[in-house]
Amino acid sequence: MCGMNGPSELEYVSAYLNRQDVMSSIHINGKKSQWKDFTESVQNAFQAFNSKPSIDILPDLLEQIPILIYHGEYDLVCNHWAAENMLDNMTWNGESGFDLGNGKVAPIYAWIVDGESAGYIRYARNLTYILFYNAGHMVPYDQARRSQAMLHQFIQLNLTYPNNQIGTNRKSNYAISIVFTVIVSIIVVIGAIWLFILKQQSTTYSPFKIINDEFVTFEDDVLV
Repeated sequence: MCGMNGPSELEYVSAYLNRQDVMSSIHINGKKSQWKDFTESVQNAFQAFNSKPSIDILPDLLEQIPILIYHGEYDLVCNHWAAENMLDNMTWNGESGFDLGNGKVAPIYAWIVDGESAGYIRYARNLTYILFYNAGHMVPYDQARRSQAMLHQFIQLNLTYPNNQIGTNRKSNYAISIVFTVIVSIIVVIGAIWLFILKQQSTTYSPFKIINDEFVTFEDDVLV
């Protein structure tokens, strides 16, 4: 899990991609080369020895687009302490680190996925940081479901949390969903009767979202 060893399943991938029929179908000459999960020559070809460090590149990007940075707590290859130290000392969009100005610092929220503590999440000025619990260097491999939740949450919803409301638990969320379902059902029935009478179609659906500010939760592919 620490990241020093790759996923054990790669041996099956290697065996498959090195089959003669597979190599032939993708036009690879098996006599000259075979598939490997890591090749140093390829890495060196893509490595830019004189590239700028991330701390110099991220501030300009954060002025234009939102950025998500995540780490696994057990990652020894890219440890989260170094990343957090970099963010604390980086200046972007007018402030340093997670300083919000006026003596305020961006709070750290518990990140809940499927009712379980998945890590913690922090946001400031276009940058979101998530630390995954029980994950190493290969976060999507160690925590596939939670990685999907993170991606869906980031690309579909705004990850700012302007209020500091007390979060509801799963039972209260379930009760809210039941009430909402009943209300929607009544509205649909009334709408159907009305449409039948007037013989016209005019139905509009709007997304229903609950944003919980003390606990950031994700269940069934919907942020609740």
